[in-house]
Amino acid sequence: MAPNPEETLTHRTTLKEESLKDSGRALLAIDGKWYDVTSFVPRHPGGDIIKEFIGKDATDVFFANHPQAFELLKHRKPVGDYTSKKPPSKAMQEYRNLLKYFLENNYYYPSNSWLLQKWSVPFTILAAVIYGVVNSKSLFVHCLCGLGLAWFWQQCGFFLHDFQHSQIFKSRFWNRVGGFLSGTVAIGINSDWWREEHFAHHSLTNTLVEGVGVTDPQMTEEVWAQNDRLLQFFNTKLQKFFIKIQWLTFIPLAVVFGRPAVIVDAFHLETRWYQWVGLLLHFTWTGFLISFLPNWTHIGLMYLFACLGEGVLHVQLILNHYSKPFHDRDETMNMNFFEWQCETCQNIDNPEWFDFFHGGLNLHIEHHLFPKLPRSTYREVQKMVKDICRRNNIYYDEVPFFQTLWNTIANLKRISEKITFKDIVKAMRP
Repeated sequence: MAPNPEETLTHRTTLKEESLKDSGRALLAIDGKWYDVTSFVPRHPGGDIIKEFIGKDATDVFFANHPQAFELLKHRKPVGDYTSKKPPSKAMQEYRNLLKYFLENNYYYPSNSWLLQKWSVPFTILAAVIYGVVNSKSLFVHCLCGLGLAWFWQQCGFFLHDFQHSQIFKSRFWNRVGGFLSGTVAIGINSDWWREEHFAHHSLTNTLVEGVGVTDPQMTEEVWAQNDRLLQFFNTKLQKFFIKIQWLTFIPLAVVFGRPAVIVDAFHLETRWYQWVGLLLHFTWTGFLISFLPNWTHIGLMYLFACLGEGVLHVQLILNHYSKPFHDRDETMNMNFFEWQCETCQNIDNPEWFDFFHGGLNLHIEHHLFPKLPRSTYREVQKMVKDICRRNNIYYDEVPFFQTLWNTIANLKRISEKITFKDIVKAMRP
């Protein structure tokens, strides 16, 4: 006798999460309901990160990354009920109320005046660079132009970030076009690759799988370990040697090799033709710009200063997480989203007028809690988040830039001391 479909679904909701993965359908638990997303997984705009949540409760990650979640769910019929293993804390309830408040009060799109003001910054920088390249014969000025070009790349990087989080346009297509132009064409960084890695980073911040690897791709490095729990993944003599000196090499490696390493990493497996066209356009316009320089010495030094200057951006972007805890994936899945993001993110404290230099990402806790909110709202939102933390006795980590840098280096040094020279010698043995 064939089983009653309703009985089957009721039974399925009581199965363990791993059993759900083997049930033949890809199910997501959202807001007390199971949804069948089997046919949607290959088309998920955010990439493969959705696969990490199959058979699991994805409620908070889903709502954080999809402000119009209730509209999206209207088009999908649940296939069963789900009882959460982790009832929301008081802080989580307050956080969910904020999500609704922001949606109801039109927080999710920046004003045109704000966009005009922010876009004027990179184009003013680029205009100054062009003027210096074309009208000066001074090597010193051309080196400054290299730093200016790096600053232009940095500011375009923040707009790449805005576009890929769909913070500018309501249309996903136009946000992707904006990301392509500000990322691949302007900077030379594969915008699609970056988007997929960045969405995974948001959904599994500082997360690993014991004995397997790190599931947060933007916290995965081959030459340093940011947490004790990552040491298990460094087994060769060369890796152990680099870990031993990582507190010394952290800044030099990020600054000197940051740009070329990211470009190689972003494109070495790329198969989408338009990304290669975008990279060609990037090197075409930068090559045309430096062709106005008087000789190869000026060309080489200007581009070198540009690459080194952009390396500072790589240091800038990773400080928000490097001294924070890492969790196993199962631990992460069982944590309340608000507390987890506050625990794995660190804000950089600086005057409000200096936020533009960090692209607003100095307020990183707010960004991770509300990744779709435009950075123009972060200062206002920060007050609300701090209030929730204060009422619920949750630590809100915010320190000045150089203190953050010092904390990161001190953390890398502490971890390096866990590797002894005996460990390196042992790794050398066949």
